[in-house]
Parts: sequence; C-alpha cells; structure tokens
Amino acid sequence: MPQPIMASSMAFFLSELLDFAVYEPLRKRGLLVAMGASNVVGMLADSLLFLWLAFGSLAFLPGQLVGKAWMTAAALAVIALIQRRRAQAVVAA
Repeated sequence: MPQPIMASSMAFFLSELLDFAVYEPLRKRGLLVAMGASNVVGMLADSLLFLWLAFGSLAFLPGQLVGKAWMTAAALAVIALIQRRRAQAVVAA
C-alpha cells in the first residue's frame, strides 16, 4: 500500500475516534460547542499523524490547520444560522 494512502487511512481512523470521544461528552452542552471542540481535536490529530506518516515532516502543518480551521468556522456559522432561523420559526408559530 502506498505510504500516503496508509497514512491517510490511519490518520482518518484516529481522528474520527478522537472526534467522537470529544463530541459525545460535550453534546449536552450544545451542538456548536461539541462540534467546535471535536473538530479542533480531530483536525489536529488528522494533520499531525498524516503529515508525519506520509512525509516524515510537519512542514505543512500550519497550512493544513488553517485550511481546516476555516472550513470548521464556515460549517459552524452555517449551523448557527440554521439554528437561529429554526428558533425564530418556532417563536413565530
């Protein structure tokens, strides 16, 4: 198996486990809190492990983290907007 494929598979598996381990206990505090915290832990684990296993270097870590952080922020903003609109619809009904 080529090294990047193996690294990607292992990093994905670990990051999903950590994501779940953080998300579940925080779920009661709200969706946005749970998603934000679990995504931060997952993206750190995924980026660190993938870059180390695939390339033996963390030189691209800042770029990986910035890109993933922007996507997390965008997803949280969209979810917050949807939640706000749903709450307004319930109040209006």
